[in-house]
Amino acid sequence: MLKNILLLTFLIITINAASQNSVTNDSDKHAPIDTIWGREVKDTYRWMEDIRSPETLNWLKTQDTLRDKYKGEKLKSLTEHLKHYSTIYGKPIFKEGEYFFSFHHNIGATPSLYYNKQGFFSHDRFLFDPNRLDNSAVISIDEIKLSSDNKILAMLLSKDGSDWKTARLLDMETKELLNDTVDFIKYSHIYWYNNGFFYSKFDVHNTWESFSSIIKGEALYYHRVGTNQNNDLLVYKPTNEYDGFSFLVTPENKYLIIERTGSVYTRLSISLLNDSLIFENKDFIITNNKNIYYDVLGELNGKLLIRSNIYAPNGAIYQFNINAINQGEIFLPEGSQQLESSVIIDNKILCTLSSGKKSFALVVDSTGKLLYRWFIPDGNKFTHISGSIDDPLAIYYFNSFFSPSSVFRINLETFENIPVDTTYINFSNENITTEKVFYYSKDSTVIPMYLTYKKGIKMDGNNPVLLYGYGGFGKSMEPFFNPANIILFNNGGILATPCLRGGGEFPGWHGKGMRFNKQNTFDDFIAAAEYLINEKYTNPSKLAAMGGSHGGLVVGACMVQRPDLFKVVVAIAGVFDMMRYHLYNVGYGYTNEIGNITDSLDFENLIKYSPVQNVKNGVDYPATLLVAGYNDDRVNPFHSFKFLAELQEKGSRNNPYVLYYNIRGGHSGNTIFEERLNENAYIYSFIFKYLGMEKKIR
Repeated sequence: MLKNILLLTFLIITINAASQNSVTNDSDKHAPIDTIWGREVKDTYRWMEDIRSPETLNWLKTQDTLRDKYKGEKLKSLTEHLKHYSTIYGKPIFKEGEYFFSFHHNIGATPSLYYNKQGFFSHDRFLFDPNRLDNSAVISIDEIKLSSDNKILAMLLSKDGSDWKTARLLDMETKELLNDTVDFIKYSHIYWYNNGFFYSKFDVHNTWESFSSIIKGEALYYHRVGTNQNNDLLVYKPTNEYDGFSFLVTPENKYLIIERTGSVYTRLSISLLNDSLIFENKDFIITNNKNIYYDVLGELNGKLLIRSNIYAPNGAIYQFNINAINQGEIFLPEGSQQLESSVIIDNKILCTLSSGKKSFALVVDSTGKLLYRWFIPDGNKFTHISGSIDDPLAIYYFNSFFSPSSVFRINLETFENIPVDTTYINFSNENITTEKVFYYSKDSTVIPMYLTYKKGIKMDGNNPVLLYGYGGFGKSMEPFFNPANIILFNNGGILATPCLRGGGEFPGWHGKGMRFNKQNTFDDFIAAAEYLINEKYTNPSKLAAMGGSHGGLVVGACMVQRPDLFKVVVAIAGVFDMMRYHLYNVGYGYTNEIGNITDSLDFENLIKYSPVQNVKNGVDYPATLLVAGYNDDRVNPFHSFKFLAELQEKGSRNNPYVLYYNIRGGHSGNTIFEERLNENAYIYSFIFKYLGMEKKIR
């Protein structure tokens, strides 16, 4: 809710031929050569993995002197356009306990938290400004959780975009911070129980460890309000320090659920919460199928409801007996549409489903009987649903590729369904449409793709197209709104978003694009580009590719494999060195998705597509912009440094290879609105410049 789609801020880094040669020659002399499964792998720029070293910092400083060389000529006017289009009169609203919360924009700072008790249309009152905590850093509120008695608000705070979080507690009556400080929280939510909360943390002594090595030893703790973190109760710690887990407290505050994920198994255990805080962690689900998910909804009719794809590729809801192993029965059967989310609200179940361009929601009672169904506009998708088990009020959001989020409320007793906050936009989107097309990938698999554009444009093969992809970790391609795309649409451009294998759009789709099947993901993206060219939507001189995180890997691998297809490529926070990714942070946790070179078969697969190792001498690669954040402790920025250096060393001089580096941003960028806007403007000015669109932009 706090994070928009595009990331990171300031510092553009590029290299000219003279400076490249001096760095390259010096690096080449001391380049380590690893022998991996009998093959020598040279790592010319390994020294860049120490992102704080004097050598790396000097390299960045040298490149900074050329940061403006490749900016678009219309950068200033584009920034003004984006500022205008980004001025959206509406605010995210959500409910915790008896309070309604929202975030309000601060000029030059991160958003502040506001609240009210009267309802959606009441005047918001100021609650907390995270910017007051540290004048030297960017502090943002990433998550809040209200205690069951509505007296204390727990806030997860992030510094300079890091994934590391610190929990602070706010007294809702006095509006003052308590002394409690809980550090080293990562990839964890907070769940209240009695006078404290559960959280997980890693066995580290400082947050910088994730940049220099792997972090491990995640464990679950319980913190009592008013005590020191050193005295927190250890609730659960895996026997294998590399094993991951997730946890939750069911909405009725009755059970603690722990989902443990090993290399070959998934186990769900349950503990009845009690005042003595003694937990038995009794297994009730055990599976060795890594493609099965379990989304615990809570207790209803004395049984635990779980949304899962076990025996139901499109998803179904099951009732599980917690006193036995793997004993469940169907509560809501699988349908022809994909069941995307389910929430227990007011002892009913609200579900969202999608089928093609259409998304809809339905409400069933405690027996599974259908009570109500409604659709949202074509091309839109639900993005957030919230509510509580003892209140009939639910809040939901949906958005599209050409419109920001709309916020609605629905009463599950009367089914009154109305907007709760009008979202005003400073542009016309009435003539923008999204259509769904299908194309064949390399192995003849049919791939769907969404095309968004302004009605009436001529499909003559000369339209600028932005091809955006992700295709990993079972994550579906969902509509996202970026105001810069309005400028693209208004100037005859098309946004193309294919549903790549590796995502979660269809049953089995994830497995067909993971690990040894990862090349399928790249083939799908390449085939999308070929389709757009062959069907006369565009041509290679008008085609841009973009992706972030895993999508950064996708566009990086595709530009190396098929540089002839793209004029410009933008990769944001991408993973590019597949020989070394697993040695930092929790990279070992991604091996089921990507693989690990410690396995000989994985190595043979990874070395074929790893972008850093596959840049060739003299190739005319597309104009390339890599975006990275100094505090990205999820995907280390050295991936972008090393890939950039390889491109600058070996690629032809016909196109630029540029880095946009955000010194105070993490994997999801900088949380200051103006910083995000400046970054977004630079990215799109780069794209528009090399697609020949600048003269059209007024």
